[in-house]
Amino acid sequence: MDRLPLTLVALAFAILFPLLGFVAGVKPLYEHGENWWRSRTSVAVPARVESLERVEHLSRKRIATYRAKASFRYTFEGRQFVGGQASFYDTPELHGGFQDKLYDELKNSQQRQSLVDIWVDPSHPERAVFNRTLDWETTVWSLPFALLFNGFGLAAWGYIFNLWRPGRNKTMADRLREGRPILLEGTDGTALLFVFALAWNSFSWPFATIALEHIRANGLSLAAIAFLFPIAGLGLILLTWLQFRNQWFAGRPVLEITGLSPLRGSIHFSPAIGQRSPPLELMHRVSISLRLVKSVRSSQNKPIKIWEHCLQDGPVARGTKVLDFVAGPPRERMGEQLELVLELAGANYSFHLPRSR
Repeated sequence: MDRLPLTLVALAFAILFPLLGFVAGVKPLYEHGENWWRSRTSVAVPARVESLERVEHLSRKRIATYRAKASFRYTFEGRQFVGGQASFYDTPELHGGFQDKLYDELKNSQQRQSLVDIWVDPSHPERAVFNRTLDWETTVWSLPFALLFNGFGLAAWGYIFNLWRPGRNKTMADRLREGRPILLEGTDGTALLFVFALAWNSFSWPFATIALEHIRANGLSLAAIAFLFPIAGLGLILLTWLQFRNQWFAGRPVLEITGLSPLRGSIHFSPAIGQRSPPLELMHRVSISLRLVKSVRSSQNKPIKIWEHCLQDGPVARGTKVLDFVAGPPRERMGEQLELVLELAGANYSFHLPRSR
């Protein structure tokens, strides 16, 4: 497929995802952090409710939401002020939510003509707030948008740069004729598993907090099913940690291709095999296979394996730094690719070879 259509599709993701991540994630988190920082040094001052209003908002489906709007009369350091706000957050909510409770509390004080404590910023006395409680639920919901959507955007930019990388489409034969070494680093899927675990936990824990509040208000119900998702998230975290542990034991092997007819090369182990494993293990099992796979179709979950040849499957002495191999694989055709698979210390690495010719 031509690079230009792929670039345009990736560019849409690279722009839209960070934009959504900023609006729904980074911006709310920044505002929450700013409110928290500002409220640290606030001073409690007695005040009287000057004005109070329950502002109604109607959605397109005629669903009413409300927010509390208030101002206060107070004196700070001998100066009188009229202003302030009911809360840091003026997002309209359904009936019975935080905004309704805030309005009822201020309405009672206004009817009794009693004083209330408001929090005044000493450096800017005109800034005052009645309820300085931070909206942790909104913060928790903003976190996955800030992390995941911006992460997907960065991945899309990386994909674009890789598409237009000089020499990307050169075959192994061209690179060998130029005298350039063909060095390939393996992929082990750990990064993808980490992103999946992060995404799962980012969205499951907010659901659990909502379910917890519901159970506290209404008693035990089917809402408890929501706790299964963070439990599964903890399992994913454990699995990810085990994968990282196995990867650390195995190190970062590098594949070097030195010839094509037949296919020749070597795998360099850094550190040497078994250097990070328990000292009593003098031999370590290593499995190396060469496969010819067909590209993934939209209706399939994994590539189709057309041909496979085992190059190594057995114990290898501790301290081995290089393993050489020679193989005569069939020549790849349209939509097919050679892949070398390495298994060591519980970690699996895949090396996707460029086209031979």
